[in-house]
Amino acid sequence: MKTTLKATALALLVLGCHELYADIEVDAKLIETSPDVSVTTDLAALSQVKGVEIVSAPRVAMQPGTKAKIEVTREFTIEGQKPIPVGIELEITADHTPDGLKFDATYKLTEFEGFINYGVDNPEGKKRPVFQTVTVPFQGIAEDSKSILIEVGSKNDKSKKRFIHLTIKNV
Repeated sequence: MKTTLKATALALLVLGCHELYADIEVDAKLIETSPDVSVTTDLAALSQVKGVEIVSAPRVAMQPGTKAKIEVTREFTIEGQKPIPVGIELEITADHTPDGLKFDATYKLTEFEGFINYGVDNPEGKKRPVFQTVTVPFQGIAEDSKSILIEVGSKNDKSKKRFIHLTIKNV
């Protein structure tokens, strides 16, 4: 029991120090729109438009040059197999440069597509889940606290467009 308490206290101390010395904040809002909507970086105006939905708005504080991971997922479990994260994952590294905040990121979207028959010799009628994964790497230099818009999306779903509204700032 003491070992668990010490480990927990140490973990809290490390997390507290990380927040104390973090000087870059990343705000990544995922926006979904119908295909006919014109999207801008003005979130106040955008939130008033019919057909626009802000799906998630995670924020992370980080130290320059370190990798941060934002996940908005749920686990899809299949008996006897490792759980599959379904949803959005964003990995980002940011650092200071004379021109602004340089970032290198990867957006990953995994969607559950449904079930298909497991195989030809399938007397029990077992079905296998099918997933679609889209990975979009992107990089650039952002001005402090200025928002940028990156279009990402599903390869199969043309009924909506997806964007990441990214704001990187010094804190």
